[in-house]
Amino acid sequence: MTAFESTFDSAALDYDKSRPTYPEEIYEDIRRYEPIHSGSRVLEIGVGTGKASKPILDTRCHWIGIEPGQRLAVLARQRYRDYENFTLLDRTFQELDSEDGSFDLIYAATAFHWIEEDYGYRRVFDLLRPGGAFARFAYHAGPDRGRVALEAEIQALYRRYMGADSSPAAFGGEDAQKLAEKALAYGFADIRHSLYHRTKDFTADGYMALLRTYPDHMKMEPSDRKELFDGIHSAICRHGGTMTVYYTMDLELARKPAIG
Repeated sequence: MTAFESTFDSAALDYDKSRPTYPEEIYEDIRRYEPIHSGSRVLEIGVGTGKASKPILDTRCHWIGIEPGQRLAVLARQRYRDYENFTLLDRTFQELDSEDGSFDLIYAATAFHWIEEDYGYRRVFDLLRPGGAFARFAYHAGPDRGRVALEAEIQALYRRYMGADSSPAAFGGEDAQKLAEKALAYGFADIRHSLYHRTKDFTADGYMALLRTYPDHMKMEPSDRKELFDGIHSAICRHGGTMTVYYTMDLELARKPAIG
């Protein structure tokens, strides 16, 4: 297991409680692009605790998921224990032993970026049947726009303990288009992309649980991490006890060309 997988796995409960769910519109757009039914074979890459699994499982498709984190997989199995079409394999995408052309849809939710690009796209292409679809979607956390003073304090703490702001550049339509266009280099066609926006409120304690799921934070020197976390917790408490994360979610779709 890689370092990032170990971090997520060790904080499985925090991950399940604090990471956002995905809006139904994402799944509606996927199903419009590639209709899913009881006869469809679907692969989810990087299931985690199953946050992105239910809307696809509910189509009654033949669903297979892969998740190398044992603690994460335990939570996913508990969540979907009543689904007869749920099959979860404890392995990485690279370890998956499946015949080419096996799937109608392959999707990954905030997981595909961990896979080396050249390998990932080529392997997905091979695993899809001709005409099959690939969907990758993810979320990008943005600063609390409604609490300017709180955000300023938090960014000052990040500059002090990590040497940089915590908020990356905003993710927009051009970023999604560039990401979608990557698939063209690997033989895919009919690319599409969409953006969605959501917010999630956190208490001070809840935000600490979210931070514990970030690999770069958990790799910090322990004393620096404690100072950073304590500082952010204190700032949230002093500014009303709530912090809102503004999420931008992106979806990229691509299709393996049909034969003939």
